Amino acid sequence: MKIEGKVATIIFKNEVNNWTVLLVKQKGGYITCVGETDEIEVDDDLEFEGELVSHKVYGEQFKFSSYKKILPKTTSALIMYIADNISGVGKKTAKNIVDTFGEETVNVIRFSMDKLYEIKGLNTEKIERLNDFFNSEWEKWNTIEFLSKFQISTVIANRIYQAVGKDTIDIIKENPYSLLGFVRALNFKIVDSIGKNIGIALDNPDRLDSGVIYAIDKITEFGHTCVEKENLIKYCVELLEVDDAEISQSITRLVLSNKLYIDKVDMQDFVFRQSMYLAEEDVAKSIIEHTRQSIKVNDLTALISKVSKNNNIELSQEQKNAISTCLNNMISIVTGGPGTGKTTIIKCIIDILEEQKKNYVLCAPTGRAAKRITQTTGKEAKTLHRLLEISKIDDNDIDLFYEYQVKQVEDEVVIVDEASMIDIMMMNNLVKGIKPNTQLIIVGDVNQLPSVGPGSVLKDIILSDIVPTVELKQIYRQSAKSDIVMNAHRVNEGIYPEFKTKDTDLFFIGTKTIEQTLSEISSLITYRLESYSNLDILKDLQILSPVKKTELGTIELNEKIQEILNPRSENKSEVIYQSKVFREKDKVMQIVNNYDKKYSIEGKFFEGIYNGDIGYIDSIDNENEKLYVKFDDDRLVEYDFEELDQLEHSYAITIHKSQGSEFDYVILPIFTGYKKLLTRNLLYTAMTRAKKMLIIIGNRNVVNYMVDNLDSKNRKTGLKEKLEKLLYLNDNKSKK
Repeated sequence: MKIEGKVATIIFKNEVNNWTVLLVKQKGGYITCVGETDEIEVDDDLEFEGELVSHKVYGEQFKFSSYKKILPKTTSALIMYIADNISGVGKKTAKNIVDTFGEETVNVIRFSMDKLYEIKGLNTEKIERLNDFFNSEWEKWNTIEFLSKFQISTVIANRIYQAVGKDTIDIIKENPYSLLGFVRALNFKIVDSIGKNIGIALDNPDRLDSGVIYAIDKITEFGHTCVEKENLIKYCVELLEVDDAEISQSITRLVLSNKLYIDKVDMQDFVFRQSMYLAEEDVAKSIIEHTRQSIKVNDLTALISKVSKNNNIELSQEQKNAISTCLNNMISIVTGGPGTGKTTIIKCIIDILEEQKKNYVLCAPTGRAAKRITQTTGKEAKTLHRLLEISKIDDNDIDLFYEYQVKQVEDEVVIVDEASMIDIMMMNNLVKGIKPNTQLIIVGDVNQLPSVGPGSVLKDIILSDIVPTVELKQIYRQSAKSDIVMNAHRVNEGIYPEFKTKDTDLFFIGTKTIEQTLSEISSLITYRLESYSNLDILKDLQILSPVKKTELGTIELNEKIQEILNPRSENKSEVIYQSKVFREKDKVMQIVNNYDKKYSIEGKFFEGIYNGDIGYIDSIDNENEKLYVKFDDDRLVEYDFEELDQLEHSYAITIHKSQGSEFDYVILPIFTGYKKLLTRNLLYTAMTRAKKMLIIIGNRNVVNYMVDNLDSKNRKTGLKEKLEKLLYLNDNKSKK
């Protein structure tokens, strides 16, 4: 069904997903139209395609799947169109143009612009402006109309046109798959629907090559850096509807064009994106180069004794060995669970480096993790992004991320904490940024969740047995008193946690229904916790959930907790954005890296707000459409309303988002969920986020299931094998 009308009012537009509510004037009256739009204005004449629907609240609406501008058909409409859109050309001049050229006006403007010089009031600049606008508008809406035939939304079609230009239709007809190189918003399936509709053969090489790249990118979304060639072929045969031989030929073409790489891992052929393979290779080369350099600290025993005495710390032999290993090697790893003294070791290493007058830098993958190191050591720590001066870049474009030129680190020693969170592309940027003679000390808990991005960097390096590594196992006196710490270690060893009812920092509240679980959370945050301990619920407590969706997921929990802890009030401003209510005093989290976002601290200006940073809405200025967030370290950051897609409420956050952070009090609802996600290292990671108290609420059987469920999704990576291969080659070379 199609309808036409003039846009009378834009009632609402979501700048994130482009969902728009329009009041449209027709000959017989007004109608409300809803759907995705891009670049429309009041008074635009539009044709919509869709269907009439009845909304239970708003009544009859026209829900459109596509729309197009109705370019002027009458003399009066064309005059107004020219006058409204061309700067410096008024209604009088526009009428003169249309009166002079009549039905040929548009063709004259587009193809015979020299004739326009006879019109009084037009000069070269205005004529060129007319020509550019009409050509652009005509081509754009022709392109949008062309793409709408393939169920491509107007929003996506406009993005394609903006990226490709006036030759879009010709390019699509020749090779629609080339669009994937222009428009990041597109994926293979959208383009493939165009290709099939215009008759591109299933075995077309461009189609197959694009499909194989799409397939391997989908696989790396699960953390793998490579995939078995056999499995890739099997997946692509089903996806692309061709036989094995065609896929094998496509893989060969992509290898020859340096887009894919094939290597043996565990005696099997594995396929890598070229940049992913090279990143692993570069990391392996840097690590091997570091291991082949020798370093020796004189009087280290005396230095260790001195710093332990100065800090009033009695170091165990295990801790002394860890400090010696780190300082006597160009690259080293310290790993261990909670309470095993990793922070103590970092502090002692720092003191010794300062005693030796060596330049060093502390860093971590996230802002929260860097802040925690600063708090525990008293020394400034930087995010890896800030250390390497990684500015605005699409983290998902692995080719760009691989080629990115990072800042060279001048410090003699780099200490990286929370290393389990580092993916292969970031590790590659780190080794690019340090010199061959930079000492690298890597600290992290290898049993925590792996990085969000592809790779198992810390695990692979440890398993290669090439880098000097100390695994801390002894739990020290203060931590040994903590049931959180002791039970986290039990879980890590595959033993069910033990829960006490008193004299403990770990509690379990059993529930039989989701409603009962929610009720327990509500009573805890409303009065029970505050009556038990003197805490600030908003700042000292964090609710963690294994998932985002479901009734106990972060999305629904945040809505419920907001109404409990920060209800609507006449004294608090608020703004509704993407169906979320942002209110002053709300607890929020930055959910994407924004390298350009500027802020100041004590008169000094910085830039960069990172995924995982938590803050509180300080104020909302509805008149100027500004919202201000004060992050944990007193960074006051300004957001335009259109940037609010970068924030989400963080009364409850996922366990994945909590990595690298610690909270005094943690509530962990575990009742039900997607079983493949409920793994041992997820539970272990959640437990190790709590410092003073952990309350697990839910089903004991699900908790036990998580302990039993070793993560079956072992990541397919090639770093370990590359390290072993390079070491073997170097050893043989040195023997010769």
